[in-house]
Amino acid sequence: MPRTLSLLSPSEIELRRERATDMLRNCNLCERRCGINRLEGHRAPCGLNHESHCFKRHISFAEEIDLLPSYMVYFGGCNFRCRFCVQAPDCFNPKGGTPLDPAAAAADFQNIISRGAKTINLLGGEPSLHLHTILAIAANATEPLPLLLNSNMYMTPEVIDLLDGVISTYIADFKFGNNACAASLAGIDRYTEVVGRNLLHAATNADLIVRHLLMPGHIDCCLRPVVSWMAAHLPDTPFTLMTGYVPGWKAQNDPQLSRLLTRIEVAEAEAIVARSKLRTSA
Repeated sequence: MPRTLSLLSPSEIELRRERATDMLRNCNLCERRCGINRLEGHRAPCGLNHESHCFKRHISFAEEIDLLPSYMVYFGGCNFRCRFCVQAPDCFNPKGGTPLDPAAAAADFQNIISRGAKTINLLGGEPSLHLHTILAIAANATEPLPLLLNSNMYMTPEVIDLLDGVISTYIADFKFGNNACAASLAGIDRYTEVVGRNLLHAATNADLIVRHLLMPGHIDCCLRPVVSWMAAHLPDTPFTLMTGYVPGWKAQNDPQLSRLLTRIEVAEAEAIVARSKLRTSA
């Protein structure tokens, strides 16, 4: 079950929203720290200004069992460019779908929960780039919402602090086991340092689930280091090995990523995780 949220008042959440909005003047929501003034309509490298759009919503029964049913809410705009992304190119479009009105979204989320959904799963794209909107939604809710942040975990520590008591669970995509793969496949620098720091930080103020998408040809360079790091730092954190890789977006141009996983690769990966004695999640 997702963690019970602390009872933050709407006024306290509103103050946090104001702080998050002010951060957009010299954007430092992610570790790119681009400094773009998103409030003046300028677009950051992720493509975003101050607006938030949603390009897809649906109920899912395919997440970890304790989260189900989960209402999936996809935010447009991302600070990564993973060449295998299955949501691309829609997730990169900052104006795809419909504008998100915080009051309407809060009412929609509460209605979905009243009809039987257990969690609200915020993803994208990268939802942490919409910190101000997420806080505005929480401030407009009449009672705490079971919000999950499904994230690449490349945010700055300030973002995690402002979400304390608002996000019940972080679902972290620990994508790469080294900085070279992160740079070549997603265009990201300092990946392992930033994500490792944020996983430890997030685990102190919310529930945490860590996922790793097994990629063809990336067992030794990515899976093994991720499992080793988890075993050393967060051994009791639920870990999900995802073996349903399909070549998305630009993966067809990559000699390794253009194919499906083999049975041998899946078996080897599952054995690595089993030997690590990590707490695996369903």
